[in-house]
Amino acid sequence: MIALIQLGDVAIGAAIRAGEKSADKLAAFRTRLDRERTRFDRESLRTAAEVWARWTVLAERGAAERERGKRGAQRAVDAAVERLAHSPIVERVVDAQLERVLTLLENEPDRVRGLIRGQRESIVGEAVGRVRAGAAAGDSAVDRLTLRMSRRGDVP
Repeated sequence: MIALIQLGDVAIGAAIRAGEKSADKLAAFRTRLDRERTRFDRESLRTAAEVWARWTVLAERGAAERERGKRGAQRAVDAAVERLAHSPIVERVVDAQLERVLTLLENEPDRVRGLIRGQRESIVGEAVGRVRAGAAAGDSAVDRLTLRMSRRGDVP
């Protein structure tokens, strides 16, 4: 059985086959070119239009099937993740880890406080750095504006 993902490949293969068939027909027509010049021109134009129409239909179908396959695969992955996230095994693992963390918080509060204090200090330091950078940029802008205004006053 052909998988949904392979249907795009089937469409492309069909399109290539149609191109090959049309090339074969055109080659056969070329051999009779000398005998039936006017008939050949009409038939080759009709054949080219038919091939192009079939090619277009196959390409559209291939694109639609590829997108449908992607959506189906995405739904399957989403459903699998959802089932996994709510499975009893995962819930037990999460509960066990949560119990470990709560026990750590209860037994070693100083260790946790140190982590929180260090995190707070780095956040405060980053915020102060941003404020300083903003103030420096503002000072530069004010200096440039003041310089421009003072130069305009000097010009006659």
